[in-house]
Amino acid sequence: MIGLTHFGRGRRFQSLRAPEILIFVAMLSLTALAQSPSGSTAARAVPPLQRGTNEFGIWTGYSPFSFVWKGTTKGRELYLLNLQYARTLLASRALTLKYTADVVPVALEFQPRQLYVIDRKLVVNPGGTVYGAGANPLGVQGNIGNRRIQPFASGSLGFLYFTRQVPVVGSSQFNYNITIGFGTQFFLRSNRSVSVGWKYHHLSNNYQARLNPGMDSGVFYAGFSLVRGKR
Repeated sequence: MIGLTHFGRGRRFQSLRAPEILIFVAMLSLTALAQSPSGSTAARAVPPLQRGTNEFGIWTGYSPFSFVWKGTTKGRELYLLNLQYARTLLASRALTLKYTADVVPVALEFQPRQLYVIDRKLVVNPGGTVYGAGANPLGVQGNIGNRRIQPFASGSLGFLYFTRQVPVVGSSQFNYNITIGFGTQFFLRSNRSVSVGWKYHHLSNNYQARLNPGMDSGVFYAGFSLVRGKR
């Protein structure tokens, strides 16, 4: 972090816990596996996603900590609630390619109280929960195979606007975000599915403010979607 030195911090703000999220993800996975057809049945079934298929879904995710990679901010937690639309652009036996777009009505950043020195002046970064919202209008997801259980990789570009400057005082309320992740989509039926996965989430104001420390999070998430389209 340029021109910014951290030398202390107070009690960490406690909120959602990682074990609760992991238990929730595990329960969804077991439910999907229990209701999925056997391997032979799945092989004979009509692929649930075809070109032109639309999906409408919701997913929620939580990162129990932030780490240093592209960003330099530590001690942050992140919760996300997304509403997602996806459209299948390409469907083959080996690969299904989808365009995705998300609306983010709820983004919560949990941060501790921290002390910083900026230009030889002491700055207090208040602890607590900061609310934000935004969207990811550009996204892509690639599913492997065309059976009921499909591993996938995904990525997206978007933005988040918070009620105060994040991740530190002196940065910006408006931030861009990029995500890259992987997971598995389980089709309970041809018209509904659950997904579980993990994604790297990077938050940055792209040097549009005085400070741009950036924040890197590892988000564990689970979601549900309805499939509408061609039969």
